[in-house]
Amino acid sequence: MTEEKKYKNLDWTMARTVILAIIIGLIAALAAKALLLAIQYFSIYLHPIPLDQLSKQDDATLSLIDIISLSGMGLVVGLLTYYLMPNRANRGLSHVIEDIHFNHGQTGVKEGFAVGLISAASIGAGASVGRYGPAVHMGAAAGSGLGSLFKLQEQEKLTLACAGIAAAIAASFSAPLAAVIFVQEVVLRQWRLYQFIPTAAAAVAGSELAQLLGVNFNIPSGAVPDIVNSYEFLFFGIVGIACGALSIAFNHALPKGVALGAKIKIDNRLKPALGGLVLAMLGFYYPSILGLGGYMTTEAIAGNIALQLCLILLVLKFFATIVSFSFGFNGGVFGPALFMGAMLGAAIGITVELTGIPISSISLYAIAGMGAMVAGIVGAVMASIIALIEMTGKLSPSLPLLFSVTCAYVVIYLYSQSSLLVRQLNGRGKNPFVEIKARDKKYEGVDNA
Repeated sequence: MTEEKKYKNLDWTMARTVILAIIIGLIAALAAKALLLAIQYFSIYLHPIPLDQLSKQDDATLSLIDIISLSGMGLVVGLLTYYLMPNRANRGLSHVIEDIHFNHGQTGVKEGFAVGLISAASIGAGASVGRYGPAVHMGAAAGSGLGSLFKLQEQEKLTLACAGIAAAIAASFSAPLAAVIFVQEVVLRQWRLYQFIPTAAAAVAGSELAQLLGVNFNIPSGAVPDIVNSYEFLFFGIVGIACGALSIAFNHALPKGVALGAKIKIDNRLKPALGGLVLAMLGFYYPSILGLGGYMTTEAIAGNIALQLCLILLVLKFFATIVSFSFGFNGGVFGPALFMGAMLGAAIGITVELTGIPISSISLYAIAGMGAMVAGIVGAVMASIIALIEMTGKLSPSLPLLFSVTCAYVVIYLYSQSSLLVRQLNGRGKNPFVEIKARDKKYEGVDNA
């Protein structure tokens, strides 16, 4: 009887967790929509022309009001961070992973939605950060908050936090399968059926509601060809190698930039205001590097961009993202990684085309670059491949993506490098994967990986 009761309780626990996970999926999609609306609100009311619209204009430059808004909202971001965030410092995806492993998945609800507010203000003002990381933070906070509300056991709360992460990713990218893989591959680093099922339920619920709300970022399938020339895999390999090298450079430069920013002898509440002025200088002639940069990413995928512009935007985005985080703006790195990958991939595709070699489409090179950069920076190898396939709705990018990501990781492994998330965890002495590696004799690879 005791054993039978035990299994009945287990069945009820799973059913309860799945039901709550679906609710969390819906909450995460609503939170992602609210974040997007907040970004649009700040962008519309802070700039004479919203930055995404300004990017569409030829020879557009920042106005004096744009510069004042960047610096002024920097001050607001500094004050919000100082008074709302734990330890008066920004928190990101690596902190969510830390909460999952060291705090039983407990991410504070106040913290999660403070991250959303600060990130919306940062992006709306023009900081070069992404919206997907904050959406994940809010999803994790919703999951752990609902678990605490119902006074669930620690393992259930952890599972619901993972469900919130998956739902936020699925809602942002319309990629529920990639979202589930991301949680297992990047966040947990181990596969458990009792965690997989609720996470999958949340991802599906979040993705479906997000499509109705118009939240997710999709790649128009018309730009993606159905056939790839066999000889082009040489060039997709070059895309992967270049993205692997750029990922290593970015993963080293960002923590060093943040450390350098911490040494600046001014009040932390004022640093984002100073950072806003630096960003204005970087983006004065190229405002498309500021904010989300979705328009130019789409243009690169469509092949409607010149080689010189690709390279300029790539370099400026690299430094603008580092400046944004170093001076205290908050947001994610998914968006900048997608932007840089699209520019680098498109640049290589355009270069090949200029030599007179026929290629299938610039779009495939941009998409391959996006997948390779996300894999190299975030460490989401499988998830990045699956996400880009789901976002395009076609299987034709699968082999170019697979080969480019593989080549990127050959470079990363050769130099024994770690993803940005692992470098951040190591920097705080909170890398949970060291313990997982010690327990699992079959665990292989470098410490990022």
